[in-house]
Amino acid sequence: MTVTVDTDAPSTSVNRSSVNNNSNNNSALRNRGKSKSKSKTKSEDEVLAGSLQPQQKQRVGRRRWFFVLGIVLGFLVTLAGVVYVNPMQNTHIGRIHAIIGDFEIASLVPDTLMPDDFIRDISQLLSLGANKEEQQQQQRASEDFEPALTLVAEEALEKKHSVIIVPGIISSGLESWSTGNGSRAYFRQRMWGTSTMFKAILLDKESWVRHMMLDKKTGLDPDGIKVRAAQGLDAADYFITGYWIWGKAIENLAVLGYDCTDMELAAYDWRLSYYDLERRDQYFSGLQRRIEQSLRVSGKKTVMVAHSMGSQVIHYFMKWVESPKGGKGGRRWVNDHIEAVVSLAGTPLGVPKTLASLLSGEQRETVQPLASYLLEHFMDRNELARIFRSWTGLGSLLPKGGDAVWGDLEGAPDDWLPREDANATQEEPRLVSYGAQIRFDDDADGFANQTMDGALTLLQRVLDGDALRLMKRDYSFGVFRTQAEMDAHADDHRVWTNPLQHQLPNAPDMTLFCLYGHGATTERAYYYTADSADLQQEETGAPPALRIHKRSRPHLANVDIGIVNGPGDGTVPLLSLGYMCGSGWRKPLYNPHGVRVVTREFAHSPLAAFKDIRGGAAAADHINILGNRDATADILRIVAGQGHQLTDRFSSDILEFAKRINIP
Repeated sequence: MTVTVDTDAPSTSVNRSSVNNNSNNNSALRNRGKSKSKSKTKSEDEVLAGSLQPQQKQRVGRRRWFFVLGIVLGFLVTLAGVVYVNPMQNTHIGRIHAIIGDFEIASLVPDTLMPDDFIRDISQLLSLGANKEEQQQQQRASEDFEPALTLVAEEALEKKHSVIIVPGIISSGLESWSTGNGSRAYFRQRMWGTSTMFKAILLDKESWVRHMMLDKKTGLDPDGIKVRAAQGLDAADYFITGYWIWGKAIENLAVLGYDCTDMELAAYDWRLSYYDLERRDQYFSGLQRRIEQSLRVSGKKTVMVAHSMGSQVIHYFMKWVESPKGGKGGRRWVNDHIEAVVSLAGTPLGVPKTLASLLSGEQRETVQPLASYLLEHFMDRNELARIFRSWTGLGSLLPKGGDAVWGDLEGAPDDWLPREDANATQEEPRLVSYGAQIRFDDDADGFANQTMDGALTLLQRVLDGDALRLMKRDYSFGVFRTQAEMDAHADDHRVWTNPLQHQLPNAPDMTLFCLYGHGATTERAYYYTADSADLQQEETGAPPALRIHKRSRPHLANVDIGIVNGPGDGTVPLLSLGYMCGSGWRKPLYNPHGVRVVTREFAHSPLAAFKDIRGGAAAADHINILGNRDATADILRIVAGQGHQLTDRFSSDILEFAKRINIP
């Protein structure tokens, strides 16, 4: 197999929420609207209907709803086709029914066209010919409250430590607390998450954008807008009805005896930088207070469980709480209060797709699948770029370590590794190296391939002055190689999101568990083309000067529509998932106090989509690892005080990749 490196191109210096509440609120608004309209002149439809005979009225009504009915039937038939012959079809039918109820489709069609009857008929149809034995086996494997029920029975697990869950980016629901004229209809409604979000994007896009964007100068709320993270376990248990995020984990923890008194979901406004999370919401002060209270009440330390960006939030918190410029807890606070940190699909070294999102408003899976579909079809990428750049929290997910970690124009640490058992007689596919983070085709005029350092510099030239100022205020992306550098910046909040520029806390009794999946195609680098010849544009809100070049490149096996794919969990590359866990935090410079680090890898082994839309109990991609049976079992053992039984489990090439990274 051949790895292609572009050496000719020079490198330059540029671089389940309350559905009922939503429904009731929406119904009330509709009823108020109806009552006000009674005194007004009849609409043209009413006049027309009044002039028709009963049979004619019926025909008009039927025609009026025929299009809506077609959409409903097409939606149901499509989903039914996906779940056909699925042993878990009863679960999927329930989800379909819940989604229909969430979007109030029944209120859009006449009483004679009820989805309930159609759903029942589809359910009965799919039950025909199902293999009962196979169905029972699949249900046992993916059953609710598993594997907790099995572990309680076989290992006598029970709750021990209080649990704080820190969700990832876009997982926490965001709700409006604005009371202005244009916001009252959304008061305490979810602007992110649940069906309200989709309705707002579809029917009131300008208002949704106005609520979701942050002020470009302050990084906080715009004038007249107040959006805050929803609170409680339902803030991130389900994104919309039927699409779980933390729902399965919460169910399993409940089997061990947890409830809302000793299990908390620490939702946060993921749009904000971590600095502003404390400045505006006192988020980290609240975490510190609740953890201290838990120790006083229970006498036991807390286990913190995070997903994705949430892992960086916890690392920032541990440095903040120690610092005299933060929580003032002192050097031993983390050791005395935190039993373990569990990082699920963590992002220690960032995510390249964040670079693409900020550079050109383009990405493939930065947001949840349903949300991504709506955003991409109702907003162009320039508008997306403008929104993304206002979200200062995204900066925490930009790649860390520069060329030292991500490679140079000669190659990258995670370039293809030859296999000893490779078939020498088989023609090898051609693979492009990951060392050039931003690539331009050979005929690109005036552009050179960029390494990660160059790509980040290029991003800085594209950002406007305010966005660049806030990024420099909040983040640092380099590498420290000496203790002197660590000491000099110990209380600098900019480095607290970069594990290569700060050290793990003085907590020798704490364990850091890294649980992540691998084996899913993941965005690693990009082909770009010029959207404008002028990269020096200074106009506020100007569209991005570059865009992903989606030209077909069939001769390159790891390139698809301009995206260079590599190993990872479908969202986060393997380098970011595993380097610090498998190597970096095993070195004295980055872990001087001997925090125990345990890495547990899970090969992504999803079921076919027609068997389980989410991939089943062995799926380990970035989102669905939250329902992975083995990963959930590990979490349950950790919170039950049995984490000492877990040891490293590697099944990817991360240790080989780590050997190629020249960091002390």
